[in-house]
Amino acid sequence: MIKISSITGLGFLILLVASPYFSISTSWKNMILMICGLAVVILSYLIRKELHKVIKIVHRATEVKSDTYVENNPQ
Repeated sequence: MIKISSITGLGFLILLVASPYFSISTSWKNMILMICGLAVVILSYLIRKELHKVIKIVHRATEVKSDTYVENNPQ
């Protein structure tokens, strides 16, 4: 959950930095945007890897097989 919140926070930071009302030099804006973009890529990769692990565990789980009871009546 922290990873998803971090991506949301980075999105808001990118929105703030990319706006024309945030008055810092263009080179600093570009550097902040590149670092945020790299952080988003890393976090999304970690989320994808975690999701892949969960899906693999779910598909590997087998059904619980129970023994069947058959009564034989000798006649």
